[in-house]
Amino acid sequence: MSDAASIALITALSTLTGAGITGWLSLLTQRHQARVQARLAQLERAETRQDQYRAARKESYVQFINQAVRTAHAIGVMVKPDAWVTEEGYLDVAIAADERLAELWPLLAMVNIEGPEEVADLADQAANALMTEGAKASKMHRDPDSKPEYLAASRARWQAQRAFVQAARSTVALAESFDASGVPPLPRSRQPTPNPEASNTPPSLRALPAEDHEPSTDPS
Repeated sequence: MSDAASIALITALSTLTGAGITGWLSLLTQRHQARVQARLAQLERAETRQDQYRAARKESYVQFINQAVRTAHAIGVMVKPDAWVTEEGYLDVAIAADERLAELWPLLAMVNIEGPEEVADLADQAANALMTEGAKASKMHRDPDSKPEYLAASRARWQAQRAFVQAARSTVALAESFDASGVPPLPRSRQPTPNPEASNTPPSLRALPAEDHEPSTDPS
């Protein structure tokens, strides 16, 4: 083979080899880019799910506390002197309080589903405290001398409600600080545990209030 032919052959082989290496590197690059894009899409979907999860949990807390506040207000009306003018007037406010309490149970169930355990337990305690407060308000209507029992129940309900709000705020703040690609969501919880002492009605929530005030010692 002549020198010119050898040089031509070597040049052709070099060109083919270079083209092959370039094609192989290009394929590797495309595969890497595809994996990166797939991973980014996966992280984006995970972040979206985390955002939806955190929003659902926060909304369950908000709805529960708002309904709990409405229920406490309705119970407070039961011990106002104006409610005792007639038996019919008292029955109207008592029924209204029972209705507010009944609206609370589905919201309590949602908090128990969303969790975590600590917040669900405090929601149960707040709901049970509301039922006890309602029972003591009803007793006070029949027996005015039982007013100290109602005031104690009202104070206990306020403390339970405030404990729930504080725990809910902490849980929401912690969840919002999580990196969507890192820490898994907090565990969900269990079913509510009603208080057998009080009436057969439920509690709930609407918005985490900025301020909560201890009930007055004078129901008038």
